[in-house]
Amino acid sequence: MNNRTIFENAQQKVRALKRFYTHLVEFCLVTIFLLVVKEDIVQWVSKKSSNTDEGFLRWLDWNILAIPIIWAVVIAVHGLKTIRIPILKNWEERQINKILEKDYR
Repeated sequence: MNNRTIFENAQQKVRALKRFYTHLVEFCLVTIFLLVVKEDIVQWVSKKSSNTDEGFLRWLDWNILAIPIIWAVVIAVHGLKTIRIPILKNWEERQINKILEKDYR
């Protein structure tokens, strides 16, 4: 591997980390916003729709909370993929070595 390839790989990893950290900050900001205005959203929808059914309001409340919960799972997967936990990295290396041995003997 030459210096240019090493530099390009490092640059690619830094870009991936930057995308992950940006995604994480966006998640935090949106989650904080949703938690702060959650009650206001429920009240606004209740007034606009004239729907005071308790079941509907609980459903709406949980749907507002579901956004950060689902997004947290996506963030976790994105983080694992970006950081490349050792188990995945070792698996990738083993697969690459198998392919190289098989195809380029």
